[in-house]
Amino acid sequence: MAHNIEKIAFLGSRADVWHHIGSEMTSGMSLESWAQEAGLNWAAVKVPAIADCSALGQGLQTMKNRSFVVRSDTAAPLGYVGGEDDSKGYQIVQPLEVLDWFQRYISVDDRFELDTAMSLKGGALIAVTAKFNGSLSVLGEAHKARLLMTTTFDGSASTTNQMTMIRTVCNNTLNIALADKRAAIKTRHSSVFNAEKVGAELAGLAASVAGYTAMAEAMVARDLTQRQVSDVFKQLLDIPFDAIAEDISSKKMNVFLALVNSYAETVAEGTAPGTAWTVLNAVTRYVDHSRTTRGGASPLEARFLSAQFGSGAALKAQAHQLLLAA
Repeated sequence: MAHNIEKIAFLGSRADVWHHIGSEMTSGMSLESWAQEAGLNWAAVKVPAIADCSALGQGLQTMKNRSFVVRSDTAAPLGYVGGEDDSKGYQIVQPLEVLDWFQRYISVDDRFELDTAMSLKGGALIAVTAKFNGSLSVLGEAHKARLLMTTTFDGSASTTNQMTMIRTVCNNTLNIALADKRAAIKTRHSSVFNAEKVGAELAGLAASVAGYTAMAEAMVARDLTQRQVSDVFKQLLDIPFDAIAEDISSKKMNVFLALVNSYAETVAEGTAPGTAWTVLNAVTRYVDHSRTTRGGASPLEARFLSAQFGSGAALKAQAHQLLLAA
């Protein structure tokens, strides 16, 4: 279905992507083909907002200067985007135009190549990624950098381009923006494309990869005792260090044990135990692969949204800050 994360297009082999689902694409395919395979071949349409005042004996009332954005194919509402002056309010950018913007954006720097496009939250959110050519490793583990662009059709957020890093051992993802402010760029929907400005932005995004590597290496060098590892997990869950099992809610205890198990699995994959880096990867492993999530059109979509933008992303950021201070 077009509103599920299962409707996704990606460059290369299905075996190379974290979700193992969707349509395989090849280099050089048209943006129209990408839109078709990614479930983005519809238009966003602004329609008047109408209030049902039947209970007051007034029937349906059109709300002046108030609008909703709906999908052209299903009429499903994407969001409320009204304003006092419609000419100055939310300006619709069509899904294909978003893809075109992203393609032009990354074409300024040939180190980036479009490799994934998807529709989320019923089409209210679009996510597109470009792989960053060039390999790097931390402790011998391969990592892949990607530029993730997201934009909304409900007026809730600007278009955001940010670097993410994927640890290929188990496809853990972490926003590089946690370590480097150059790694996130926000752009208004009404912005005019400026190649010189985009080039500078892309250069900063690419440079942020080095910042991620430096952060990772610093965490690799920071040793933690078994007690300190446990204390980090307790801090994340707001569990007092001296709490006994009977004083901890079953929900928090289950999450604590899941984090401990994720830590053991991270070590079993070959990551050296007893470092801040191992703990960070254990938390991202839990968020990306084990954590129960709600909402979204499918469990995969819900987990992706949480891990990238929601409470899961917040948990990763909290762990990052705690480990920097450890």
